Amino acid sequence: MQNKLAYVGVFLLGSLLVGCANSTDVDRRAQNQFVTEFYAYVQEVKKVRFKSYIGEGMAVGAIGGVIEGSDGDKEDMIAGGIAGALVGGLFAAIFEGSSKGYEYQLKAVDGDVVTVIVGKKSGAVGECVSVRVAGDVRITQRPMESCIEAAKEYPSL
Repeated sequence: MQNKLAYVGVFLLGSLLVGCANSTDVDRRAQNQFVTEFYAYVQEVKKVRFKSYIGEGMAVGAIGGVIEGSDGDKEDMIAGGIAGALVGGLFAAIFEGSSKGYEYQLKAVDGDVVTVIVGKKSGAVGECVSVRVAGDVRITQRPMESCIEAAKEYPSL
C-alpha cells in the first residue's frame, strides 16, 4: 500500500511541475504594457547565444563555501569552496535555462522591417508568422493565407 501511495505522490508532484513549466499564461511583467500584434514574413533567421552568469554563480558559491569552511582547517575551506562553486554554478544554470536564441529579421505585411530576438525557433525563412509584443515577444508560425489576408489592409504596398 505504501508503494502505491509513493507512486501516486511522485506522479502528482511530476504533473504539478510539468503543468507549471508549460503554462501559456501571460507573464506578470506584461501588465500595464503596450500590446501590439501583427503578421510578418520571415526574411532571415540567425542563431544567437545569450550571456551566461554561470561563472559568477560559481564564484559566489565558492566564496560562500570557503567562508562556511573557515571554522575548520585548510582542507575544509578548499572542499567548501569546490562544493560551493559546483552548487552555485548548478543553480545559475538551472535558473538561466538555455543560452541559445534566435534573431529574426521580419517584414511586416504593412511594409515595416523589424528585428526581434527570441529564445525559441518559431518559423523559417519565407514563412508567415504572427508577432505579439507585450513586455516580451512571441512569434508563432501561421498559414501563408494569414499574411495574405492581413496584407489586403495595405493596398498601396
